[in-house]
Amino acid sequence: MTSNILMDFLKIPEKYHCVQQFNQSVIFASQRTKEYIGFKDPESKLKINNSMLTDIFLMTYINRSVQCKLTESISCTKMTEEQTILLGTDWVWAVQDTSSKNPKVQIAVQAIHMENKEDQAMKMRFQATESLKLARQETINKTDPEKFNDFCSSIGKDCYGLFLFFGCKGDPKSICGILSNDFHTHLGNGQEVDNTYLLDCIEKAKTFVTPGKMLELILQKEGVPDNLKPTYVKFTQ
Repeated sequence: MTSNILMDFLKIPEKYHCVQQFNQSVIFASQRTKEYIGFKDPESKLKINNSMLTDIFLMTYINRSVQCKLTESISCTKMTEEQTILLGTDWVWAVQDTSSKNPKVQIAVQAIHMENKEDQAMKMRFQATESLKLARQETINKTDPEKFNDFCSSIGKDCYGLFLFFGCKGDPKSICGILSNDFHTHLGNGQEVDNTYLLDCIEKAKTFVTPGKMLELILQKEGVPDNLKPTYVKFTQ
């Protein structure tokens, strides 16, 4: 009994170190992406779209996480364009079980650029391939949040959905998000999980958590079937 308690105690610093490294990597990626959100092209030739911001964020995060040797504990899987259309998901973070290397918990992310008015035109431009056309046709009757919720629900309660906003009303350079593993309850009550609902969650939130605290919160609930109500996560400082 004493031996088991000691083993559990010895594991705490490792988990805490993992959380700290994740927090630093995500905040570093957020600050770098913020620079691009606020960039003003004097010739108005550069159009910052959601896909570009997502790539900047992910490449910065992945480079930093590799430097920190975080990839052994937390994997990051970027979806293909077809997968993003079908599943409403841009990437997935997975916390690995050290022995089996299977995911213990996952965070699926849907990135949204509030200030971007070019997205629809960009989507229309990049539908030339047959696979993209088929993916769009397959999900034509579902919104992105509905597809995203279906994806998270298909994995189970240990998959958390994170709607990540590149810019918000009143603070266009901020990066923040709403996290939950219970969005399907809201949808089940006949209500929409759309930008209006998500922004309302942010505006009503009295407190926020950092990316590190977000991961801590999820790991604390590991193996517990309780639903996590929408939580406001702030990525930029």
